[in-house]
Amino acid sequence: MACSSSSSSSTKLVFFACLILFTFSDKLVAGESDKLVPFGNAHVSDDLTVTCQHGEEECKLNALEACAIRTWPNQRLHYRFILCVETNTNAWESCVKKYGGEKAINDCYNGDLSKELILGYANQTMRLKPEHKYVPWMTLNGEPLYESIVDFVDLVCKAYKGKTALPKLCSSSAFSKMKVPKLQFSYANEAILN
Repeated sequence: MACSSSSSSSTKLVFFACLILFTFSDKLVAGESDKLVPFGNAHVSDDLTVTCQHGEEECKLNALEACAIRTWPNQRLHYRFILCVETNTNAWESCVKKYGGEKAINDCYNGDLSKELILGYANQTMRLKPEHKYVPWMTLNGEPLYESIVDFVDLVCKAYKGKTALPKLCSSSAFSKMKVPKLQFSYANEAILN
């Protein structure tokens, strides 16, 4: 996950890979600038073939989630869809049915658009400065949080400068001190599965 803050709002960019468990919270989605980037530690070859660190299933689910983001530009909806998929990756079809948009998702996923979207996310991920070391990856005001990622709720709430109301999660003292339990990292320099 990457979070950066501009002068007028807090922008959360979440760099992640499907199959890497992460605690998403749509309660922190506050504005149009919030984005998910489903690419992870994948690699793109010279012929534009994408190889995912955890195999073909990760690539398929990253593409599905990219299509969902495209199909549902509303952040709350695609966050909820991705949370549904990440909760049970073997039952992603039920998530598509639950949230609707089956034709749009299937057309995107089975066509060239899914690859185009993933290559765009690859470009975004590879342009990160500093480079990401693992996923999920978080930066705040351009600086990586490293181990402080476990305190991301509190850090994002403190950095929020949006024009809309502070996300409800931020105004709850219990949640503002919330830590991410058992965060699983996948390091960029680990071998890619074939």
